[in-house]
Amino acid sequence: MSDLYCVVGRDVSHSPSPAMMNAAFKSLGMDAIYTAVSVQEAGFQREFRRLTSSRFKGMNVTIPFKTAVIPLLAGLDPVATRIQSVNTVVGDEDGRYTGSSTDPDGILRPLEAIPATLDVRNAMLIGAGGAARAFCEAMNRMGCVDVAVAVRSVERAREFVRGMEGAFPRMNLTLASMEDLRHLNHDLVFNASPMGAGGEPLPPELKRVLPGSKIVFDAVYRPRETALLAEARHNGSKVVHGEEMLLYQGMAAVKAWTGREAPESVMREALSGSLEGVGKNGKRGRAKG
Repeated sequence: MSDLYCVVGRDVSHSPSPAMMNAAFKSLGMDAIYTAVSVQEAGFQREFRRLTSSRFKGMNVTIPFKTAVIPLLAGLDPVATRIQSVNTVVGDEDGRYTGSSTDPDGILRPLEAIPATLDVRNAMLIGAGGAARAFCEAMNRMGCVDVAVAVRSVERAREFVRGMEGAFPRMNLTLASMEDLRHLNHDLVFNASPMGAGGEPLPPELKRVLPGSKIVFDAVYRPRETALLAEARHNGSKVVHGEEMLLYQGMAAVKAWTGREAPESVMREALSGSLEGVGKNGKRGRAKG
């Protein structure tokens, strides 16, 4: 019987993850199947218990369940404990499921390939969800000391900032409204929100403060060239597309499940082919956060 894996989210019917992960399993010679499971918030606990009772060996968790899954798990690894966000669930032979977050790997690996990253000390983070928590972990590992959190609703993001300040006491977090970003400094801009997934234009205030950014990284992977990245490219910034995060967090998940190194070129090719195929049908993707 094939080993079972899946991605679970509110709407993952067009996720490119199955193509990427199944290509990896085939390349590794594994008898394994990876599927996409869409579920509404009200039914998440029931669906998660069904998956675990079916002895799925591993799962990826995406919008909006990266925090909701935590009470259903037997434990968390140190990273998931720090950021209180899970995107990868690992099952063991005893039927216990533990949570981890490979999202920081998905953020760090592309950034480490850019020399300008070495000088990043100030970052602007757009959003306050699961991918935003992973970004704070990544910035802490990089030694970034100042992170400005830009959100539409400041009140709703206060708990996020308090949590990240507690997890990373050496990091200074500043909370700002998307309507007033004038006082923020940022070598690096990271979009951890769904902004741009629907093809909408950039908020005027964000467009105004983008010039001068060394690197702009958008976690939205469909469309590939979001309005944020197009504007950043126009300004001369280095850009990182969301599919890079999707690839590298997926590679880290394969390693967590199997203990084996993931086949990067195989997964990259499958991911690119899936995104191109879905893109032709007009489907759009959102940030995994």
